[in-house]
Amino acid sequence: MRRSVWFAIRVGCLAAALWATAPAAPASAATRYLSPRDGARYVLPETGLIVRPGGRVDPSSLRSGSAFAVSGSRSGSHPGRAVLSDDRLAIVWRPDTPFLPGERVNWSLARGVRLESGKAVDGASAAFEVAGPERAAARPLDVAAMIREEITAAGGGSLGAPPIGGWPLAPGWVAAARADTLPPDFPPIYRTVEGPSAAGRIFLASFSFVNPLLPSYLMILEDDGTPVFYRKVPNRAFDFKMQPDGRLTYFDDSVGRFYALDAQYAVVDSFACGNGYQTDLHDLRVLPDGHALVMAYDPETVDMSVVVPGGNPAATVLGLIVQELDRDKNVVFEWRSWDHFQITDATHVDLTASSVDYVHGNAVELDTDGNLLISSRHMEEITKIDRQTGDVLWRFGGKNNQFTFVNDTVRFSYQHAIRRIANGDVTLFDNGNYHDSPFSRAVEYRLDESAMEATMVWQYQNLPLIWGFAMGYVQRLDDGNTLIGWGTANPTVTEVNARGEMVGGLTFDAGTISYRAYRFPWYPERAAGARAPLAAEFLAPRSHPFRSGGALAVVVHREAIVTVRMFDVRGRLVRTLLDHALLTPGTRDVPIDGAGLRSGIYYCRVRAEGRQDTSKIVLVR
Repeated sequence: MRRSVWFAIRVGCLAAALWATAPAAPASAATRYLSPRDGARYVLPETGLIVRPGGRVDPSSLRSGSAFAVSGSRSGSHPGRAVLSDDRLAIVWRPDTPFLPGERVNWSLARGVRLESGKAVDGASAAFEVAGPERAAARPLDVAAMIREEITAAGGGSLGAPPIGGWPLAPGWVAAARADTLPPDFPPIYRTVEGPSAAGRIFLASFSFVNPLLPSYLMILEDDGTPVFYRKVPNRAFDFKMQPDGRLTYFDDSVGRFYALDAQYAVVDSFACGNGYQTDLHDLRVLPDGHALVMAYDPETVDMSVVVPGGNPAATVLGLIVQELDRDKNVVFEWRSWDHFQITDATHVDLTASSVDYVHGNAVELDTDGNLLISSRHMEEITKIDRQTGDVLWRFGGKNNQFTFVNDTVRFSYQHAIRRIANGDVTLFDNGNYHDSPFSRAVEYRLDESAMEATMVWQYQNLPLIWGFAMGYVQRLDDGNTLIGWGTANPTVTEVNARGEMVGGLTFDAGTISYRAYRFPWYPERAAGARAPLAAEFLAPRSHPFRSGGALAVVVHREAIVTVRMFDVRGRLVRTLLDHALLTPGTRDVPIDGAGLRSGIYYCRVRAEGRQDTSKIVLVR
């Protein structure tokens, strides 16, 4: 008996020891993000479901059966198909058929889904309401009508007569040379004197609300306005730019989507919102992993009489939708203003009108910490969104401002184009519609997200003042210059250096607009993988004494329009030695006119085909 007891105790201890040293069962993983959110309203019938469990999903755990149970109050059990995003961080369920308008949908994620780490994903459930049949009565989006409403709200009269800083331009602007090969409806371009501008070419997309018969043109221009590429777009085109992957993208209003072009300007891809939403023109951001950020305006019929006194009981109210698409065009993240903003957050919108655009999102930006920044013009707010959970992290500007403004008593109003720049600051285009006296500016803030302080560290206001009451863009360039697109105002685009000195600019006639303006180092031969040599360059020696009346030798390798300019050590233009001259291959002597200049160091720049070569000279009196 004693031996039996001893044996039982020994076996029990051994089992306990083995149990204690065995690997622990993996902990479960709580889902971090569900879309639509529990309690969401105004969800479209075509919507899909998204779960982000906070890690990479083991694809084999989705093959054992349906991971989702979905049921509509009118449609009953709803079949669909679950797929993984290309990075396996999101599970996307797509319905086989749309939900029914006005029904309540309950859905749950079954247990059994696992992460690659072995953790089981906790079950999750939520419910949402599908937009009712009254949504069909909501006024469809009309870009031209929205701009006209902006004009009326701004009190600016017609686009042909901007309130401030409009046409005619100040002295110094001249018509750019126009090639005979350009189409007759290609818009006239005017340029102003240049200083040391950044490398690259200028991207614009023209359109007109003054003359609806004029087509849009995508165009890539030299600093002097010479087109190196243009393409006519039958309807309006917006936001023509180069993406980080080297492709060119633009929004085509006639089809309601963004197109992507390769280095030979062939269409190779397109981007559009999912879940039934109509794609908005304002922004497309292609991310380093190939994902894309897009936006949509969501018109819903809302009883505004319960929101504000005198509200329209059947108003069309526009919400904002932000989506992230993976490389397979799955919607892997969706953020809806209906879930986070109040309609009364709008600052200057008539909430008793039949149409209420309370958000008017116009930019989305991937922040350096992986979260998102959005610009909501009609709320005068920049919002930071947690890209993992969809929660609002902070609000900057507007009625719900959480920041203390430092060194800026004006604050921004009806802004565009929030961007995080290389030094960690943010830039935006302050349209300034509701400043005491309306004017527009480019502005840079340093955001302390711990102390919640926003310090203005730089701004540019043109003199005379310019008011671009709609559209506009600010781009900080690699050399420290800033490119400013003035939206609905003239000039169309100017470039200024860090000291606030204008170094160049281009413009259309009043009434011809480019939504944004950009500068990119775009050379088709580079993008195609074989960059051609410079079309024109200085002949050595490059640094030796010159006297007035001497000459610089310029080698022209192929026929090109060539400009040679001379700058002092502070970067100020002091001479134009050769102005947009068409030169054939060969060596040319360019005389140096040093009359009235002091002895010292100067820099000469030869520019052709958007590229340049610089030579330092010493002028001796």
